[in-house]
Amino acid sequence: MSKYFTFNEYMKSNRLTPSEEDYLEMIYRIYLENKEVKVKDIANELNIKPASVTKMVQKLNDKNILEYKKYNHIKLTDAGYKIGKTLLKRHNTVYKFLEILGLEHNIHEETEKIEHTISYDTLEKMEVLIRFFLEYEDMYISLKKFQEDRHSDT
Repeated sequence: MSKYFTFNEYMKSNRLTPSEEDYLEMIYRIYLENKEVKVKDIANELNIKPASVTKMVQKLNDKNILEYKKYNHIKLTDAGYKIGKTLLKRHNTVYKFLEILGLEHNIHEETEKIEHTISYDTLEKMEVLIRFFLEYEDMYISLKKFQEDRHSDT
């Protein structure tokens, strides 16, 4: 049997869609900042219409990730809180990794593209590399110098 699969086959184990993950991550972010989450807050942060937010929040409610009643605050369940925390950590890890690589333009877009497809094993390896550069700052400075020298050569 071949070791290759289509993208969809690799992604079958995901319980949440990328859109559901984005909403949950944003709900978690807003919760950390305000301790209250409203549909309009999510709509403002994600630049979408409140009606779209309501539909997604109802889906996440049906998956027992959050509790939602019309015109009330949105509350994360224990599972939603844990998943939200994991999603935000994943986002921040990918973002920091791309910063280390020297990506400056479209870093948010690239983070979004990567974070929904990355495996936990790869994410852990990124975290180790990030910790390495935090601990050995001289190595990070050397990497930055190398990147600058390579950039100026092109």
